[in-house]
Amino acid sequence: MTPDNLTEQLKMLFATVLELPVDRITPELCPDNCAEWDSLRHIHLVSAIDETFEVTLTFEQQIEIMTFDLAIDVVTEALNGASAE
Repeated sequence: MTPDNLTEQLKMLFATVLELPVDRITPELCPDNCAEWDSLRHIHLVSAIDETFEVTLTFEQQIEIMTFDLAIDVVTEALNGASAE
């Protein structure tokens, strides 16, 4: 999967889970600047990431997702770890 494809898939996932237009999904998007991103939706994001990308994020990875940009890094890391096994 290319980095651009990963970013686009994550944008769609975030937009769906947070019920936001795709153009609101920016690298800086975070719970502090997005009222829709609450603790329950964070759990839904993690679950959707696990299911969509067929990975299992560690607890540390789950809490590391504090911005959209960090989500890209975490998913990339998880995918690289999964392919190394």
